[in-house]
Amino acid sequence: MSRQEENHGFPSLRGEVETLFSQALGLTRGRGGLAAWTPTLDLTEEPGGFVLEMDVPGVRLEDLEISVAGRRLTVRGRREVVRESTDPRVRLRERWSGSFSRSLDLPDQVDEEKISATLREGILRIELPRRGRSR
Repeated sequence: MSRQEENHGFPSLRGEVETLFSQALGLTRGRGGLAAWTPTLDLTEEPGGFVLEMDVPGVRLEDLEISVAGRRLTVRGRREVVRESTDPRVRLRERWSGSFSRSLDLPDQVDEEKISATLREGILRIELPRRGRSR
């Protein structure tokens, strides 16, 4: 039973506060806690469904997990950047390694069986056809 179910379908106040602070700081909740990178995305409505494009530089398609439950779309992934800590010439490191997770609610039901995803030049493209409509 999830915490939300324990609270009769209402999210906990603590969870809401954590979400607000995370969003304000540009952080997202990953599997191991707060992560320092949230991929940006565009969601476009098409006649037969939706197209989501997400910036995921350095992420491989096999390191992504895409799921839809009802109207809730979740994209999880992992990016690894090799870091050599012994190089004295390195003055600044801003590239981030680790897990991320993005979730959003879609306006309509999506046909989970017909979702397709491609990854090209660091942009993840997910085609999300509406339930009951052909592509």
